[in-house]
Amino acid sequence: MGGSARLHARRARTAPAPPRDIEAPAVPDVTGLVLLDADAAVSCPVRTHNRFDPAVPDPGPGAAGQDGRPADEPTAARRATEAFRGRVLDALAAMPRAVDLRWLEHDWPGRFQATARAVAAGRRVIIGPALPPDAAGGRIGEPDALVLGEPAAGGGHGYDPVLVVRHQVLEPASSARDQRASSLARGLRLVRVRGTAVRPSREHDLLRLAHHRRVLESAGWAGGGAAYGGLIGTDRIGYERGVATVRRSPRRQAPPNRQLVLVWADLEAKRLRAEARTAGRGWRAHSALERYDHEFGFRRRIAVEAAARTPSPRVRPIVTAECQGCPWWSCCRPQLADDDLSLCIDKARPSAREIGLLRAMGVWTVGDLAGRDVDELLAALTPQVARPDETARRVRLAARRARMLRDGRTVERTTSGPLRLPPPGYAIDLDIETSADDTVYLWGFLVDDPDEPAGPRYVPFARFAELDRTGERELAREALCWLDERLAAHPGARVYHYSDYEVIHIRRIARTSDDPLLTGFARSRCRSNFSDLFGVVRANFFGVHGLGLKCIAHDGAGFSWRDGQAGGLNSQSWFDEAVHADEPERRRAAARRVLEYNEDDVRATRALRAWLRALE
Repeated sequence: MGGSARLHARRARTAPAPPRDIEAPAVPDVTGLVLLDADAAVSCPVRTHNRFDPAVPDPGPGAAGQDGRPADEPTAARRATEAFRGRVLDALAAMPRAVDLRWLEHDWPGRFQATARAVAAGRRVIIGPALPPDAAGGRIGEPDALVLGEPAAGGGHGYDPVLVVRHQVLEPASSARDQRASSLARGLRLVRVRGTAVRPSREHDLLRLAHHRRVLESAGWAGGGAAYGGLIGTDRIGYERGVATVRRSPRRQAPPNRQLVLVWADLEAKRLRAEARTAGRGWRAHSALERYDHEFGFRRRIAVEAAARTPSPRVRPIVTAECQGCPWWSCCRPQLADDDLSLCIDKARPSAREIGLLRAMGVWTVGDLAGRDVDELLAALTPQVARPDETARRVRLAARRARMLRDGRTVERTTSGPLRLPPPGYAIDLDIETSADDTVYLWGFLVDDPDEPAGPRYVPFARFAELDRTGERELAREALCWLDERLAAHPGARVYHYSDYEVIHIRRIARTSDDPLLTGFARSRCRSNFSDLFGVVRANFFGVHGLGLKCIAHDGAGFSWRDGQAGGLNSQSWFDEAVHADEPERRRAAARRVLEYNEDDVRATRALRAWLRALE
């Protein structure tokens, strides 16, 4: 029996059973119905079309996204998200009068009937529910949980939907404003979090909650009164004299349950901006429910038309960040020209709406944009968008990059004269690797000693294991003690890094430690011996694909990584495999892959230094 099966079996033995003395409704027949889930309203409409068009082949398991990786591959970030969701739902399942239906995960009919019995019995919390399909609205819903709310409008028990998300959902607001929430540490007792509000930027979360609200309304299970939906994120909440406040979170590591709250979002509050051509400001404020109804209605029409094979689909592929891990990429890519604007501009890319508006003006390709008057384009474009200044910035940058691509350039110098670099000499290039929860598990150094005939030497300090804060500090102390000794032996030596990522983590680790070596290193060495090459590059260069180390070291210095999939997010997945893979050889191979990637990063930093010096 696999780990997942054992977990479900354990839950089946320990979770409170759904009430059996209430007659469950018949399982609905959804054969032939066009039903969309909560992700439809926040995902690419072309994806919806492809899913329901019988003429589009199903990509099947293992289909790759734009990044070349299988879209269904369990990445480190996905594992961390699922682990956080599982921990939070376990805490909810331990609440009084809760029922946990996750053990019925693969039995939708059984879970639907168990959900209906739990609702009829008025259970306080229902984990892993299956909601009745909304045949008229074309919806199906499975929120992470339901929490008992105000009685339903038609009588009976009413519920509010809850989602668990691995990111923060609150933002600072007026000090006089309190955010309605329920504390996990206090048995879901209602609290007011001072000076905060739900972030409007979490629109995807809010629209998914709105979807589940509509499904509950269709079933007659929605709580009466205000339309609330709950989000449990990674916001850290502290209590002083009975008042709840948000605590500063120095890292992405999920806080303990005692610091978590279920944040209640008012789905009828008009806090979301949407473009409106007839509005004087170019946008109008909408509630999450209003915004959801518009987005979902559009995608449902697409799905119905696709299922009926209606000619001339409403949508055409536009490359967005979602394409990276979309299994339908192999279907969409042949529909895009090789010089399609959304395909070629991958840094500060115009939004899907902006690309659509540009296409309506005849701008489809890099060449089209490079040959147009940007001011004329913006005069027609900005009145149709919610944030004209942001749109203008993106389109101007895209036009600049389009001209560079037309002229065969990917990096250009924006200044003249000598570059401000430390004098050559003994140098150490530094790059760290972090896991999905932002824990530093690898410190990589390249010792570049001009007097060493053998050339630069790579020195890693790594722990391929799940490190807690103590383990992270111990590894950092070992690495920085070694580095401090090198710097003491070579006065005037420089430590080169790219961006302030390494310094931020050194200071974070030192701040949570009482180790004098770490605190002293952060206070002195980071100021006196460290040099950030990104600052030099940012002040003097512009790149078609941005100024990240991968881009500037390759396009400028001509450096190439050994691994064709080199990247920070991929390295997190390799680390996850190095720690958790079943076969020892797979673990060793993944660890070697991480080390080679880190070594290439520090060698790329050295190659960048050499290139910059050659330009002086």
